[in-house]
Amino acid sequence: MQKQVQITMTIWITSLLVPLLMASCEKILIRPDAKDDPVSIFEEIWTFTDRHYSFFEYKGVDWRSIYSNYRAQVRDDMGPVELFDLCAAMLYELKDGHVNLLSSFDRSRYWEWYLDSPENFSYDLIERNYFRGRQRYIGPFHFVPIGDVIYIYYPSFASEISDNSIDIILAKLKNKKGLIIDVRNNGGGSTENARKLVSRFADEKTLVGYNYVKTGPGHEDFRQQEVYIEPHEGERYTGNVVVLTNRRSYSATTYFAQYMKALPNVTVIGDTTGGGGGMPAFHDLPNGWLLRVSSSRFYSPGNISIESGVAPHIKVDMTEDSISDGKDDILERAIRLFNGRT
Repeated sequence: MQKQVQITMTIWITSLLVPLLMASCEKILIRPDAKDDPVSIFEEIWTFTDRHYSFFEYKGVDWRSIYSNYRAQVRDDMGPVELFDLCAAMLYELKDGHVNLLSSFDRSRYWEWYLDSPENFSYDLIERNYFRGRQRYIGPFHFVPIGDVIYIYYPSFASEISDNSIDIILAKLKNKKGLIIDVRNNGGGSTENARKLVSRFADEKTLVGYNYVKTGPGHEDFRQQEVYIEPHEGERYTGNVVVLTNRRSYSATTYFAQYMKALPNVTVIGDTTGGGGGMPAFHDLPNGWLLRVSSSRFYSPGNISIESGVAPHIKVDMTEDSISDGKDDILERAIRLFNGRT
């Protein structure tokens, strides 16, 4: 049975499944008479993933072998929960936080990309020991001066960035040593917001990486696109900028870290980001479930995949002793950098 294919721009609300927001995705429309029995649903999940998922070779996944293992467990009399759990377990084999199955009763997701890593962030610690009630909320940014440095926390790239909010922040950088942009625990959102913010710190057109877009059903059917950041036409800041990251900096935040890392005036401090370097493709299943898989690849200018994360220039972990003293080691390292100390 033939299915009608249509490319659409899609944003999945983050309250359902962080971080499902990306700048673009592919949505496959199904015919109303498609079968919704357990075997058909399983086959459709496996087949769509086979044709659209982008990291089989990168992760060394034998998808046909996985098919044989899980297909043998599908029965005609399976209930929806049992079938969901089986399909979710199969998708879990991809070890990808951008691969999800969503139903009315559950959503599957791979969480291991950050669970075994240090948390390296506490908003409560920042609020109690650095903000202390002095912060301002400029658009989506939590803003506070710390000595001769401006600190902003941006909790989600799903939150729209206006030119006005950035202009206000850049105006406050006059006579300051630099800017700290904290995107720890930012689960992602729109890469367009990432590009908009990065363009304010670029002094010239800059190659930030390569996007590989699916061109066919084969596992290696891709074409390469160069990705550039163009400087914003209005107010820009080309002084020193530090970006703070941790493992829960995911999806669009990983793209942001890579974009910023390509600029000469930016230093990334903290932990390697969580990854999520593939734009998602969505598929509506005949039984009402929604499937999402990574369907593109992004590489740094040095041809390194960002799927597993973007490494910082300076690796720093928070320590229990510092936390007990109300200090954020990663933020303190950034402040020392601006003050000329290691």
